[in-house]
Amino acid sequence: MDFDYAVKPNLRNVEGTIPYSFSQSGLFAGQDSIYRYSLPSTPEPVLTIVDYIPDYNGNFIKPGHYILALSDDKEFLLLIEAHKLIAVIPVFKIAENKEELQKMYKKMEEEKSGKNKKKKFRETKHEQIRRLIDTTKDLRGEAPIEDFTYRNASIEYVKDGAYYLITYENGYIRAFGAIKCKE
Repeated sequence: MDFDYAVKPNLRNVEGTIPYSFSQSGLFAGQDSIYRYSLPSTPEPVLTIVDYIPDYNGNFIKPGHYILALSDDKEFLLLIEAHKLIAVIPVFKIAENKEELQKMYKKMEEEKSGKNKKKKFRETKHEQIRRLIDTTKDLRGEAPIEDFTYRNASIEYVKDGAYYLITYENGYIRAFGAIKCKE
């Protein structure tokens, strides 16, 4: 076999060799079925409980990380672990920033009705980069980037009433619940 040493090694065509792709399966990162068909990340905040929380029946909530969700009617906070409902906590106070909620609902209605379509003469740099990232993620089969929404969940023990105060924050909604426990 004669080699021409004037040609770079990566450009030579050697008989009996097959060029390999960068990935063995031929898929790019993020195209595996594990990534493409997995459950999306939850839009609810995560609550970390450090202590055991007992109730009057002798049951208790173990320490750990739980998803804290607000029910559809906004009357209860739901404590969820591994898609199993652990506890239902009554909400005693709910606070909503009504102005921001009305803006959000108005924007959603305009998008549905098509009134929000204006002619764009020139895109900003940020919009161009965002469009480019979204199209490349579309081609790879990945989920597009979502806008940031503030989410927070916290728990604290209140000695005066012997209860745990749970605070739920998701976007413009804040809800407060309480778990009364044995002294």
